[in-house]
Amino acid sequence: MTEHEIRIIVAETVAETLTRLGIDAANPKDMQADFQHLRDWRESVKTVKRQSLITAVGILTAGVLGLIWLAIKGD
Repeated sequence: MTEHEIRIIVAETVAETLTRLGIDAANPKDMQADFQHLRDWRESVKTVKRQSLITAVGILTAGVLGLIWLAIKGD
């Protein structure tokens, strides 16, 4: 088997695999745009999680400080 034949087999196998995954290998620009959209979505979810954690910690801190203030002021 020559190198050229191997390259043809590999190219056909990759194209068939991508097609089975629902990816149009003939249009790489659309594929890149889809992957960029997925990356943007992943980063957005990561940002929302981080901001939610910061907000939760802020609310808990404000609640604890409020309790402390009420305990001190109640004396």
